Amino acid sequence: MAFWRHIDRNLLLKDGWEKNATYQWGIALHPLGELNALDYITEAQGDIEEMRARNGSLSLQSAFNVICTYLFVRNLFLAVSMLYKRPKMLAGWCCVLQAIAGLVYSISSLAVYLPDGPSCRIALWLVGVGSSISVLCVGTALLQKAYLVHHRNKWLLGFGIFLLLPQPAFTYMVWNSPGVMSSAGGCLSCYPTYLPWAKLAMDMPINLVFSIAFLMVVYQQYRQFGSAAWKQLVHNGIQTMCLIVFSNIICMFCVAFEVIGIFSEFFFIFDWTITSVLLVHHCTTLRLSKADAHKPHTQNVVRELANIKTAATQFASKTTVAETCSRYNIKYQAIV
Repeated sequence: MAFWRHIDRNLLLKDGWEKNATYQWGIALHPLGELNALDYITEAQGDIEEMRARNGSLSLQSAFNVICTYLFVRNLFLAVSMLYKRPKMLAGWCCVLQAIAGLVYSISSLAVYLPDGPSCRIALWLVGVGSSISVLCVGTALLQKAYLVHHRNKWLLGFGIFLLLPQPAFTYMVWNSPGVMSSAGGCLSCYPTYLPWAKLAMDMPINLVFSIAFLMVVYQQYRQFGSAAWKQLVHNGIQTMCLIVFSNIICMFCVAFEVIGIFSEFFFIFDWTITSVLLVHHCTTLRLSKADAHKPHTQNVVRELANIKTAATQFASKTTVAETCSRYNIKYQAIV
């Protein structure tokens, strides 16, 4: 199966399909999008080659979803462990919410093979909701950090909330795009060509503005105080935030230019997964670096203990000599 070949999504939709489509909340539902994987494969009974093609494309998507499930389970475990130790940590709640949303999507996508499992449309709608939740979680974590290090600047807080408000628009665009089953690509979303660019325009301000605002203040604090904790914070912040920005840019361009054909829409989920991993790694690393910054260095502890032991030994030696001289009536003068 050559999944890298270019296929026009508009050709998957027959002209006038909206006339026979059912509607939900004013959204046209394509008949092929209402099928799950098992129903779609068995619908081609009698044509072995067609059944193999349908099963092959859906199996490839399932393999990708298995990897996503593992990563989201791992992220959820780390986030819950972090939240258990610091229940008032807002970034920890963001990590948990983002991982739960990803886990709901990945498990639902794997369940399409079950009898009476969720349809292709349900899986695509979960992508629309989960992607927006992911961006909101990352944006909230960045906004909190930038707000605190800028001395609780309310203008920055209001501007950050304003940048987060358009995110539900992406969910609406995904829901309004018809989902179809195809033997060449499995469960696909026939989204308009402007959707990846609109997604990039909504995500870039959040990733750039808040990251730069936070990292500038952190670097100034590091140069002023030279704390080891701030140094570690600068290093991890720059590394993680840059990776989040690069991941978003690269994935959105890959979707826009369809670098792997009709499977390029999986870069939406790929970016979602990478962002979840980076956010959990960022929060757990910062928590450990802050804890290590308050621990005394081993060499200093050993040196102090050695000094205490030497002083005690010297004092004990003086007392022993004085007592010995007194015992034998020898004149003794302590040398201080």
